[in-house]
Amino acid sequence: MAAHTQAIDNLRFPDLRTLSLGSGGVIESPLFNPSLLGFIDRNKLYSHYYNRYSISNLANVGGGLYYKNNILPAGFEITSFGYNDYRESMFRFSFGKRIANYWAIGVSFQYCMFQSLQDEENTGRISADIGITYRPSETFNIGLAALHCPSVKIGDKNVDNEHLVPYSIAAGINWRVTSSALITGSVENNREEPLTGSFGVEYQPFDDFHLRTGIRTTPLRPSLGVGYRFAGFNFDVGMLYHSVLGVSMGFGLSFNF
Repeated sequence: MAAHTQAIDNLRFPDLRTLSLGSGGVIESPLFNPSLLGFIDRNKLYSHYYNRYSISNLANVGGGLYYKNNILPAGFEITSFGYNDYRESMFRFSFGKRIANYWAIGVSFQYCMFQSLQDEENTGRISADIGITYRPSETFNIGLAALHCPSVKIGDKNVDNEHLVPYSIAAGINWRVTSSALITGSVENNREEPLTGSFGVEYQPFDDFHLRTGIRTTPLRPSLGVGYRFAGFNFDVGMLYHSVLGVSMGFGLSFNF
């Protein structure tokens, strides 16, 4: 099992692989747990486009770089949500370090900016994340992270931008059952939502091709996805279904080097 806590966050979008597995980012993505950088084995450059509920004004676009080195693995991410009249943006630097055979810790600093035609000035918040990952074997991981803790407001004090950085605490596990099968799980809670959970399965039927499925609760949102790897490139497609709002779909491209 697992435990994860997180609020609604338009900018903290999981990559398409993580989305397809139920969005349990704390154990799958350095964007949700900077300590995962301590276990990366290659550099990674990635980008994504995600169209929430097939509404172009709710699109999320972003990308980043994860850099492996022996001193301090680091990451940089930038994401944008919204449209010309309303936009949220995030710029994030993260660092992760393996401190023992089985442990890694990490921290990130992000600036989240809010822009609206209704406001004369841009406002934003600076916040920090901290995470820890325990890997007793190459097939099993446990992760824990606190996101947007603390956060400091910048800019126009009359504009309420606290929604940009919803505080959360997260934990989760994944387990590679066989060389071709992985399962992952998480649970989440924050001041805006009741306790939620996620579960995902990834299966590799043949070399370089992956099938993924997952589910997220409160409300119930199933997800599906596929991934294909070729010459260092990874192509991912994922979709999430909401019984009232409909289908959300995204595409991702990454390069490992």
